[in-house]
Order: sequence, then structure tokens, then C-alpha cells
Amino acid sequence: MRRLLTLLVASLLLLATAACGSGSGKASPKATGSSDTSGGGGGIPGLSVNGKVGSQPQVKIKTPLKVSTLRSDVVSAGSGPQVHSGDQVQVNLYLASGATGKKLQSTYDTGQAQTLVVSQSQQTNPLVEKTLGQREGSRLVLADKASDIFGPNGVGSLKPTDTAVIVVDIMSVQTPLTGPKGAKVPEPAGLPRLVQHGSDVTGLDWSHTPKKPPTTLRVVPLVKGTGVTVKKGQQVTVDYYGSVWGADKAFDSSFARGTPASFKVGVGSLIKAWDQKIPGLKVGSRVLIVAPPAQAYGSQAQQAIPANSTLVFVVDILGAGS
Repeated sequence: MRRLLTLLVASLLLLATAACGSGSGKASPKATGSSDTSGGGGGIPGLSVNGKVGSQPQVKIKTPLKVSTLRSDVVSAGSGPQVHSGDQVQVNLYLASGATGKKLQSTYDTGQAQTLVVSQSQQTNPLVEKTLGQREGSRLVLADKASDIFGPNGVGSLKPTDTAVIVVDIMSVQTPLTGPKGAKVPEPAGLPRLVQHGSDVTGLDWSHTPKKPPTTLRVVPLVKGTGVTVKKGQQVTVDYYGSVWGADKAFDSSFARGTPASFKVGVGSLIKAWDQKIPGLKVGSRVLIVAPPAQAYGSQAQQAIPANSTLVFVVDILGAGS
């Protein structure tokens, strides 16, 4: 069942580059405007959803439930902040089979709400499509063929032709920063200087740096953020520029893509430099991280990164989800 939840979240949230964010559903902010719902889901014949937002939904399905295309309904409309592109949205998810009417998985059982990072590029994703424009405290229900949501093989016990029923509770909505925010710190000597277009990092100037890179992990503040402190296990929204020491071009850059990235930090899914040093930073910070091979990819080459490379990152901490 744990694997089913992982597949559900990976398929729905399209966070292929990072593990899903987690937080306690019970500890989440109270859903604004979350009233008891009665017979919600009426927009989808054969389906009803009851209960309060922020608690396990009571789902009744007249089996077998069949839909030919994506169907959705707002079971309960919240009155909190509205979801816009770029927001971090903490959601609780409930998955049931339209074929059997049985619950397959629920984040209310695991106690782990999920963090959805909404972006323009994901608007064809059914969860993103239907969450955009809704408000914190809302409960939605979606129904579609398993093959259309999870791919041609379905997922878990859901056959491709089965209907997947998904209840979504929008627990909190946070708008990440668009750039660093705080007091600037002078760039230190001996390290690359930033080349920028506006606040975006477009390159690094190596003209005053030694050819031999530092041998120890360094985290140098460039902007001291004043927001909340990032904690281990949180889903963090960042902009970043990554380069091999001395290289003219980035091997990866969210600035170049025009869309911030979201990662869960401190849980072993990132290189050690990020896992060890991002927690403890404040939202709004910009830091320069110098990661020797032992804190990067070591002896394993990674596409544009040769083996045993020292890496340099410029990282803007834009938001942190619970």
C-alpha cells in the first residue's frame, strides 16, 4: 500500500525529480471555510462524498462507476487563499476504486499530507488543472479512467479500464518568493562571482579564482533571508545554477528554464551538500555552495559532470512547505 501511495503521488503531482513533500495532516493549518459536506460529489452520478475538510472523507460509490472522460466536482468550497501558478499547495489525497467502491489509499491513514508545486507546465495534469483557481479549505473529487491518470497499465489493483476516484483536500496555499529577499552580503574573494540578468543568475565569473578548487564543503551567504528556517524533511522551492568548478556553462539551471524546482531536503534523495546544508537556511536566502566530490557525485560521472568533480551552486531559497 505504501508503494501504491508513492505511485499515486508520483503520477498525480508529476514530481519526478524529487520525493514528495510530507507533513502531518493533523498539524496542518485548519482549513478555512471547511464545513461538513452533505452528499458532495453530486456532479458525478453514482458518487457521493461526505465529511469535513481536514478529516477522512466518507466516500460512497455505486459500483461499477464508469466515466468516459475526466469528471470533477467541488464538494466543499473553501474561503482561504486562492491557488495560482507557482504556489506550493499542501493536499491530502484519498484514492478509491470505482470498480469495487473500496478505498485503496489515503494520506489521512499515513498522516502525511503531500506538497504539490503548481506550475504552468503541468496544467495538463488533472490534479493541477482542477486545483488551480480553487481556495484553501476546499475539497474536490475527480474521477477518470486509471489509464488516463496512471498510464496504460493502471496502478496497483486498478486496471487500466477501472475508474479511479480521487478526493483532494486543499490544506494550505503558500506563494513562494520570486527571488532572494534580505540583506546582501559582499561576495568573498577566491570564489566565482555571479553574472546576472536582473536577479537571475546566468553565469559565473572565474577570472579571479584559483584553478584548484577548495577541498572542503563551503556554504557562503550572498543574501541573508529573513523568512522561516528550512527544516530537514521539508519540501523546498528553489532557483539554482549549477556548474562544475571552472566551467563556462551550467550543467543545470532552473533560472534558464524559467521555473523554480522543488525538492525534499535532508532525506538522502539529493547530493550530500544540499541535504546537509539547505536545512537551516532561511527562506529568502541566496547562497553559494562549493561541493567537493565527496559531497557531490564522487567518482560517478553524471552526463555533463565528469567523475570526481567539484561543483558550485548558486541557490535561492524561495519557499518551504510543511
